[in-house]
Amino acid sequence: MKGLLFILAKRYIAGTERSDAIGAARQLNSLGILAAIDHLGENIKTKEEAKETVTEYLYLLDEIKTSGVNAAVSLKLTHLGLDFSEALSEENAAVIIERAIRYNNTVWFDMESSAYTQRTLDIYIRLKRRYPNIGIAVQSYLKRSEADVKLLISKGASVRLVKGAYKEPLEIAFKDKKDVDESFERLMKMMLASGNMTAIATHDERLINEAKRFIEEKKIPRGSFEFEMLLGIKRTLQKKLAEEGYQVRTYIPYGKDWLPYTIRRLRERKENIYFVVRNIFD
Repeated sequence: MKGLLFILAKRYIAGTERSDAIGAARQLNSLGILAAIDHLGENIKTKEEAKETVTEYLYLLDEIKTSGVNAAVSLKLTHLGLDFSEALSEENAAVIIERAIRYNNTVWFDMESSAYTQRTLDIYIRLKRRYPNIGIAVQSYLKRSEADVKLLISKGASVRLVKGAYKEPLEIAFKDKKDVDESFERLMKMMLASGNMTAIATHDERLINEAKRFIEEKKIPRGSFEFEMLLGIKRTLQKKLAEEGYQVRTYIPYGKDWLPYTIRRLRERKENIYFVVRNIFD
């Protein structure tokens, strides 16, 4: 079973080592595509594990610098200790951000399940007061996200807009795809019109085409947004957008936690399975 999952996962995960992620970023860069590298892991339980995560990200930033690849980094606060200490996870994030500043690089905060949304926003906003080089993901399927986007715009935040991949209750999340898509489109246009850096993180071609139409209509500067997609998904579309002159960034996960990560994502929502299967032949 593990072997079968690895065959499935290896297209969407760079590998287990930093060098695998750097290699994937270099290949994408050769196609005119940028990268955002994520070291897999979440919900760690000890300070020692959190310290190991920080060390890995510092090495990753060092290797991005020395290799010359064009890649930001992306992280989850539960990988830095949020489950047992909000203060420690914030402190650990700051260490990584400061290394990124030294290299003129960017750190993106992934958004996890709704159990962490408010704490992730609180930590991000506090750190944003000190560090300009950070962005945060917002999930369009959460009903609270419009208020969150308005707040983030007022803080000058860079936002990566995603649909969301965790199983959430109806009370707090849209369930119908039409509602999720309408929320995404509404939030995307709010962000683009704000002038804040906006990462349009979707593989949905209707939404991408609507973004392109809105950008043209409102004369949105190309340097204020980018399209972002996952490694191995819609590869043809990624290359096409890059060839059209749009900034495109591919999210590259790597690490030894690939098996738990893959199983968690596939178990959480059946839509995740269908999504992967639909894109096998692209």
